[in-house]
Amino acid sequence: MSDFTDPSESRIRLSNTERDQAVAALEAHARDGRLTDAELATRSAAARAAVTRGDLGPLFADLPGALPGSNATGTFAPADDASRDRTWDRDEPPRRRRYVWTAIVPFIALILFFLTGLIWGFAFSWLWFLLIPVVGIIEYSSDGGQGRDRNRNRDR
Repeated sequence: MSDFTDPSESRIRLSNTERDQAVAALEAHARDGRLTDAELATRSAAARAAVTRGDLGPLFADLPGALPGSNATGTFAPADDASRDRTWDRDEPPRRRRYVWTAIVPFIALILFFLTGLIWGFAFSWLWFLLIPVVGIIEYSSDGGQGRDRNRNRDR
């Protein structure tokens, strides 16, 4: 994630995690004696109400150094879930297979539509297009959402 004081990215909206990181950084500066309790309360309220990265820039303009929850350049580090390496779990079907089937099935349905239509007539050949949602349902609900939760719990 980029530096929240960077003017070129000042219009990018903040996530709740980024707001929490900003408040934590302000609290760290207050612990170091750079902010009074009143300044901390004012800046924390402004950080929680911030909508874009540009809204956070003025809160840190007069504070030195890299911020807690950020890397050495003063940029916010991504949240734990976003920064994890996305490796395939052997128990979960690879997402790539899902994407391939979802992309190929409409073409298969179209070919079957014309083949069966030319051989037996087009009255019922349109039914091949029902393969598209059926394959999508099978591929995207095959793990019942358990694979994602299993990976999340394994990483903790």
